[in-house]
Amino acid sequence: MCVRAPDTLRADMQRVYGLDVDDIGAGIRVLRAADLAANLPLDALVWHRLDPRAGWDERTALLASLRDSCAWIAWSMSKHPKGQRWRDQWPRPGDGKRDGRGDPTVASGTTEQVLDMLSRPRGKTETTQTH
Repeated sequence: MCVRAPDTLRADMQRVYGLDVDDIGAGIRVLRAADLAANLPLDALVWHRLDPRAGWDERTALLASLRDSCAWIAWSMSKHPKGQRWRDQWPRPGDGKRDGRGDPTVASGTTEQVLDMLSRPRGKTETTQTH
C-alpha cells in the first residue's frame, strides 16, 4: 500500500480515521497505523488502486447482479435463435472489458501469472520508501 498507492492511502487514513500519516512514529505507533490501514473499509479508495476488481462496493455489485438477472429473464422470454447464449452481462471492474462509462479496466491475469505470484517467497512483500 505504502509503495503502490501512498497518496491514496494517505487520503483514506485521513478520511476514514482522521489520522495525519505524518504523525506515524511520533504520535501514532507504526503497528497501530498498519492495523488501521489493513482494516480500511471496503469503500476505501486504496483497494481499487491496488486491485481494480475491488472497484465496486457490495451495493453496486448487488445492483449489477439484479440488473443482469432482469436482463436475462427478459432475454429468456424473448424469441432468440435456438442455441444462442445470453451475453448481456454488465461489465465488472477488472474483467478486461469496458465498464459502463467507457473507461478501460485492467485484466485480472492468466492462470500462470497467478500461480507464479503465489509461488513467490513470502515475507517482505513491499519495501518502504525512505524520505
